[in-house]
Amino acid sequence: MARNGDDELAGGAITVSDDVVERMGRAWRELRRGAATTVVRDRMFGTDDEAIEPGHMDVLDVLDGPWRMGDVAARLRVDPSTITRTIQRMEIDGLVERTPDLQDRRVVTVSATPAGRRIHGEVAQRRSDILQRVLAPLDPAQRRQLVDLLDRFIDSLDDYVRNCTV
Repeated sequence: MARNGDDELAGGAITVSDDVVERMGRAWRELRRGAATTVVRDRMFGTDDEAIEPGHMDVLDVLDGPWRMGDVAARLRVDPSTITRTIQRMEIDGLVERTPDLQDRRVVTVSATPAGRRIHGEVAQRRSDILQRVLAPLDPAQRRQLVDLLDRFIDSLDDYVRNCTV
């Protein structure tokens, strides 16, 4: 029985139609490519001496106070070694500072510096300005539906990753 482009199989399992999968794959590709285009990247992350890497912005998005390095890695869904290298580069750039935990010297916390918070605020404002323009053609109900569906898609992707056996 067809349902919104999906076909229901015996036992209630649902398979997504090839058309929907193809369109979603195309949208995924365009989101990755569009977000990486020079125009969007330069406008969002800057081009001058204070330009920031997108991955560094991801870290600053998380750092609303001191965080344990492992917690930052988990929140961003990356390997701890990846976050260690990223934080090292950000520390050199003056965006974050690492501090040994006073209770457990093996634990290191990371927090944004004043410069990191300032740059984060500037980039967050530019990101907001871009998204305002991109979302403006949609009516309020469509915008809400889009973000609700994207949240569900992310949850589904997380479930896939958790249950994936490579």
